Amino acid sequence: MSDNIDELGINGEFEEDGREIVLDTSGEVELTDEVTEGVDELRETIAQQDSEAEKYAIEFLKKVVRIRGVRITRDEFLRQELRKLHMSDEAIASALDSNPVLAGVCLTDLDKLADGVISFETNKSAAMSFAAGIPGGFAMLGTIPADLTQYYVHAFRIMQKLAYLYGWRELLSDMDEVDDETIGVLAMFFGVMLGVGGAAQSLTVFARSVAMPAFQKQLTKQALTKTSWYPVVKQCLRFIGINLTKKSFAQGVSKVIPVIGGVVSGGMTFVSLQSQSTRLKGHLRELPPPGVDAEVWKQTVSEATSKDQEQGVLDSAQRALESTTKVVADGATSAASAIADGATSAASAIAGGMKGLFGRKN
Repeated sequence: MSDNIDELGINGEFEEDGREIVLDTSGEVELTDEVTEGVDELRETIAQQDSEAEKYAIEFLKKVVRIRGVRITRDEFLRQELRKLHMSDEAIASALDSNPVLAGVCLTDLDKLADGVISFETNKSAAMSFAAGIPGGFAMLGTIPADLTQYYVHAFRIMQKLAYLYGWRELLSDMDEVDDETIGVLAMFFGVMLGVGGAAQSLTVFARSVAMPAFQKQLTKQALTKTSWYPVVKQCLRFIGINLTKKSFAQGVSKVIPVIGGVVSGGMTFVSLQSQSTRLKGHLRELPPPGVDAEVWKQTVSEATSKDQEQGVLDSAQRALESTTKVVADGATSAASAIADGATSAASAIAGGMKGLFGRKN
């Protein structure tokens, strides 16, 4: 066999002892019937598991949205939040009829209200998760299901509040008739929060084609299976279903040790819900509200983000200045104390010397 690479032809051809040998470099491998059957069975098993996870997620989410306190009434919530901005009754009424932006609320104020919502709900969720994380906590509900359920309860509340602040209409209306289409929309929100691939883009498409053009009291519903975002909805539901199973096991283990289980459970809830809610907020604030030009809104978001970054730098500088001032003040105090101590010691030494001098007998 020749060692000269130049003697090799295309498709792995080379000459050896006057014979031309052609190597098959196509990379294709023929599968036996047994292997093919095994692959098909594996695919069927995976498809069945995915379907079960989707169904489990749908049933679970339908139960959660029926829990008292989950539904946020859009008008009541916006009225309460906009009063914090000292808006007139007329301006608030305009915001309820259209959306806060068209009523004159700037994006910076909306962001502050959104941050307040996230902080309130995550802190409350973490506290409840701590109680559920201790053996015996929420025993009447069943500890593990209650811990997971309260997490999703607050996630539902957050997504509704953020959506209403940034211009969406009512997401949940009649609690007794929560259909698959509604669950599909909520699953996309969850998908954005959880970072499911394609969820953010699908929610954007849904917003532009269905949610934002509609000014009626409730979102226009479409047959879920006929929408372009249905594959992503299935992926989000699948992700939620699998996540529920994993979290049930993990949180069950964390509750074996009292108090520590509560700390772990509450801490995980706060960190995860905080970051996921912030991710959803970041996406919703970039979607232009109904009646607002997309390019104009894009510029508004860019300017608001720049101001936030500048404010963040100023806040950091202020904290650094305060820290430096404190260090200098502490140093000055220490120096003054040292000087005072030194003066006291010197005075004491002089007094002692004088006493010794005049107290001497001749």
